[in-house]
Amino acid sequence: MKDKPVILIVDDQFQNIELLEAYLVPQGYEIVKAASGEEALAKVALDLPDLILLDVMMPKMSGIEVLEKLRADEKTKAIPVIMVTVLKETEDKVKALEAGCDDFISKPFDKVELLARVKSILKISYYLRQLDEKDKFKAIVDKISDGIAICRQDYTIKDSNAAFLKYLNITDPANVNLVEMLFTHYSVSINKEALMDLVIAHKTFDIVRQKSETAKALYLEANMDLIKNPAGELLSIVFILRDVTATRNEEFLKQDTLTLLSHKLRTPLGVINGNVSLLRDGLHGPLNEEQRKVIDSVSKQSSLLISIVEELLGFTIAGGHSS
Repeated sequence: MKDKPVILIVDDQFQNIELLEAYLVPQGYEIVKAASGEEALAKVALDLPDLILLDVMMPKMSGIEVLEKLRADEKTKAIPVIMVTVLKETEDKVKALEAGCDDFISKPFDKVELLARVKSILKISYYLRQLDEKDKFKAIVDKISDGIAICRQDYTIKDSNAAFLKYLNITDPANVNLVEMLFTHYSVSINKEALMDLVIAHKTFDIVRQKSETAKALYLEANMDLIKNPAGELLSIVFILRDVTATRNEEFLKQDTLTLLSHKLRTPLGVINGNVSLLRDGLHGPLNEEQRKVIDSVSKQSSLLISIVEELLGFTIAGGHSS
């Protein structure tokens, strides 16, 4: 890896480029900018970047079209590409994956997530370029916090770094069938048939070790990629594990807090609204005109407050799910 990795940011919205630049430059990255797909391809032709942050939605030439051109060129096909998108539809992500993207980052940008993904992809890219050099492989990947394993076509482990073995509590990787081991000892968010389907070249799924008396809960985000030769023949299967336990625990805590907050706010508001309705309907005695106006005003404001609380909670919960 270069002393100062070069990242090409491709986006037709200048403010998005400025924001990404503000996040990345202080981390020691050199930034190159392109406002269109055509400009991006021209700049890549002059000098290969270490990583491309590529916006999906652009006029004239979309990010996916740019990615397809990059992957079709022998000179540029290995450049790692992170797609920047606001799209959530599975179809769009599948198209990007089929075109050969390495990862996704969503708008609005989360700084911590962005920097983590950029750092991880750059490390993994560097590692993949060194696969043919066995000694360098061990020296590099054993320093990476992400767990990395290279498997044979039958999913037995051919090589791995220390982090991978530690995450999955493997003492002797020899002859370990990774798929069988995962589905025997862990909860996996994808079924075995889907995981072993070799049609889709990239898969992302979760591996979970539940909390026990002897071990803490562990949440791993797993990425699986198929490595093929130019003829399309499968050479190896790469598994990359990232420890996301802290993030998941934070999400669970946030959800528990929101549930408690929802209960604490909705219950008294419901009581207030119910009693106001009883007063307005005269169940506690007749009301004169002035009293009825006051009760109607309280009822209106109470209903408004309930709507505001529901909207606020809905927005907060939706934000929690997207983080």
